[in-house]
Amino acid sequence: MPDSLRATLTTTVSHPARAIQCPHCRALPGKPCVLRTNGRTLPKPHHTRITAWEQSRA
Repeated sequence: MPDSLRATLTTTVSHPARAIQCPHCRALPGKPCVLRTNGRTLPKPHHTRITAWEQSRA
């Protein structure tokens, strides 16, 4: 399935951690995390991105 189609089929609710850049894959704020090996988008942010977002809120 093409990534463009896959992106439209995912849920429209995005994780609030997408507000910051991912320290793991370097996905920009507002963009989904991607696998570095093949560039596929992930349905949920990397754990390190979630952790960094939580720390930025504290």
